[in-house]
Amino acid sequence: MPSGSRLRMSKELIRKRARQFGVILAVWTGLALIEAFQYYFGFLDSSRDTTFGYELSYAFKDSMVSAVLTPMVLWIASRYPLGRRNVSITVVAHVLGAATYWVSFVALRMPLGQIVDFTTGKEGQPSWMFYRRLLLRYPSDVAWMYGAIVIAGQLWDYYNKYRERELRASRLEAQLAQAQLKVLKMQLDPHFLFNTLHSISSLMHEDVEAADDVLARLSDLLRMSLEDVDEQEVTLKREMEFLDGYLAIQQMRFRDRFKVRVHIDPRSLDALVPNMILQPLVENAVRHGIASRSGAGHLDVRSSLENGTLRLEVLDDGPGPADDLGVVDGSGAGVGLSNTKARLQQLYGDAHRFSLCRPDQGGTLVTLEIPFRLKSEEAASPAMLSD
Repeated sequence: MPSGSRLRMSKELIRKRARQFGVILAVWTGLALIEAFQYYFGFLDSSRDTTFGYELSYAFKDSMVSAVLTPMVLWIASRYPLGRRNVSITVVAHVLGAATYWVSFVALRMPLGQIVDFTTGKEGQPSWMFYRRLLLRYPSDVAWMYGAIVIAGQLWDYYNKYRERELRASRLEAQLAQAQLKVLKMQLDPHFLFNTLHSISSLMHEDVEAADDVLARLSDLLRMSLEDVDEQEVTLKREMEFLDGYLAIQQMRFRDRFKVRVHIDPRSLDALVPNMILQPLVENAVRHGIASRSGAGHLDVRSSLENGTLRLEVLDDGPGPADDLGVVDGSGAGVGLSNTKARLQQLYGDAHRFSLCRPDQGGTLVTLEIPFRLKSEEAASPAMLSD
């Protein structure tokens, strides 16, 4: 491992330990305040002469010694967690840990002074005899402190493990969603490619120069597709650049039989839309609305903004769908429409609307509504919020 990486890991570990000890100090300081208030008000009605400062100093010294020893107890608790299979080893480990905590607590606490010998009610002076007397004085206090630290450590470990599992599950879910989106997008690209190659094949027998122009346009489209291969969302402006190339290919194929009208709200050009979302909708309109008729056909592509929603519409004046599908559910729809619906569901969940219907003037109208978002808002994508 490079020395720079080891240094960063060491610094991160130091910061983590410092944060952990800061929490420990804060907890034990709070407990010292509670204990000081408890003893001070408890002795007010007694004959014992005391002050709040004295009781706080006494409790604070106890708590600080406990804070110093807490990391050791937490290490033992993590190494030998409660509920592990080998109960005997766990019991022995914690008995030895409690004993170590006991003798260490008294040894560290005694030099700090202000220790009351509860057999005489007076402060004792550091000595071996006093140390032995304190060992007999503190077992019950040490037992509950050690046990409380172990239980708190176990609860904290369980909470961290729960959060790690939740975070891992969330990441896996996001990765799965991205993988599904990539699969759907990979299904769309060959679908478009095969139809375009079919158009080139037809033109080869009619106009070689036009077929060559279509190949050049196809090359540009493939380059754009490869540039955005990892992008699930692009701006509408970028999407329209791709669509313009596709429409140019179709106009070369159908010549005067294909008329396109584009009405894009300038305010919507910077909005994020699913990559290659319009091309399969337009392709569906061309196949079923333009190619299926002998006369000229019209295609309208529109965008509009309303109440934080971006609406995209593709309208053709062909024969219209055999049945009014309303809200498209993918059943009976072609590859392009069913994949479009699946991608929208993955990206936006219930925050989108996708419908196909026969308007009053005839033809087919496909409407797509998604939340209006700009590039700067991409981090808060609904793909991560829908569920």
